[in-house]
Amino acid sequence: MATKAIFIDVTNRKFENVSFNSFDEIYKIIGNDCDTFAAPIIFENNDAIFIDDEGFFHDVPGGFIMEGWSYPLVGNGLIIGGDDEGNSKDVTYTIEWCEENIDFVSKEKAQEWVEIAKSQPARIINLDDLL
Repeated sequence: MATKAIFIDVTNRKFENVSFNSFDEIYKIIGNDCDTFAAPIIFENNDAIFIDDEGFFHDVPGGFIMEGWSYPLVGNGLIIGGDDEGNSKDVTYTIEWCEENIDFVSKEKAQEWVEIAKSQPARIINLDDLL
């Protein structure tokens, strides 16, 4: 049975209902030569945003951001639902929720962020520094 998700299309600046049957299909849905994905944002309802984990190294089609974020996510995204054990399930959020809460960032602004992020040295964040 297919899992329902929402595709965040940064090139066309729109949201689209999609479905997938296996994690292998996520690469193709995200597109832009994605071969490694990550879920850097997990919401309280267990929906998560999946992105190309190596998006900085591919052509940047644009990005997206939400209120309270300090920087945009670069490239397309896919919102997938999840349960408390980390298993995928149909997305809870709707396209209307996405339209109200997610703003698109131009290709140029996304590329600016990529250049800033690439120029920063890698560092390990100690949990004690955050407390």
